[in-house]
Amino acid sequence: MKIQAIRVPTGYLFATDADREAAKRHRIGQEVTLEAKTTRNGKFHRKYFALLNLGFEYWQTDDREHKGRAVAKNFERFRKDVAILAGHYDPVWNLAGEMRLEARSISFANMGDEEFEALYEATIQILIDKVLAAKGFTRAEVDRAVDSLIRF
Repeated sequence: MKIQAIRVPTGYLFATDADREAAKRHRIGQEVTLEAKTTRNGKFHRKYFALLNLGFEYWQTDDREHKGRAVAKNFERFRKDVAILAGHYDPVWNLAGEMRLEARSISFANMGDEEFEALYEATIQILIDKVLAAKGFTRAEVDRAVDSLIRF
């Protein structure tokens, strides 16, 4: 079980209600071992997803079918494809003996601030090149749109 907390002068505040509830499972006086890690900037993480959502909203696909079933847009596939195009991937083998690219995790535990910032910058350029330029977006307009999305 992982619990997120924020260090304050009097101790720790739980980051979420779920973390507070998880901590209540331990009895008073019970010894526990907690692993402390500094997490990445949560606001920047939300900004990254706002950027991805902007790109996904404007991304156009063809109306196609595969074996009689409509092929749908999928945000998770989109997110992974953008990460791969941004160079954030590992090459892996599949059961057919083919090499494929698998997007690396962007979880707080797997990526520090510097790497995440590089991914964010590469993602902006990928989205402008592949999706947003055709809709008339410049870098400044993308920044403004993302900033307005995270205000909500």
